[in-house]
Amino acid sequence: MRGLLALCIASLVSFTAWAHGGEDHGAAAAPALEADIAPRAVAQSEAFELVAILAQGKLTLYLDRYTDNAPVADAAIEVESGAFKAVAAQLAPGVYAVAGDAFAKAGKFPLTFSVETRDSADLLSTTLEHPGPAATPEHVHSRSEWAIWIASAAVLLAGVALLLVRRRRQRRP
Repeated sequence: MRGLLALCIASLVSFTAWAHGGEDHGAAAAPALEADIAPRAVAQSEAFELVAILAQGKLTLYLDRYTDNAPVADAAIEVESGAFKAVAAQLAPGVYAVAGDAFAKAGKFPLTFSVETRDSADLLSTTLEHPGPAATPEHVHSRSEWAIWIASAAVLLAGVALLLVRRRRQRRP
């Protein structure tokens, strides 16, 4: 009887080790990009490198010198995209911000940045691609998953039934 109970428990544990489809347990696959990465655009010239990130309703601009990657402070940055025109406000040295309401919808937005500092000026252009909100995939149960749960329940019920029969036989004189 102990052997049968041990077999039932071992079979329950082995259900977790069954093969399943859709996964390669060999070499590690490259991780997929998360859907919630903020839309961004990069522009560079001989003098400047600019990264624009659209997040939390604003377009944040990071402006650095191209040669040494030093942040550029106190620059005058004008942003244009179609009918949208704005002057960026400095948040910190090398970090500027513009209201991003014009880029809230999904689409491609051509951006032009006019950058002026004490010693240089430049015109940078790039395209901001906003994919829109990501759709979350629906969780689907496969037949093999249901079969494993049903088989596990059957083995568990059989083990409980065996225990009840054994106790009933032990109680009889």
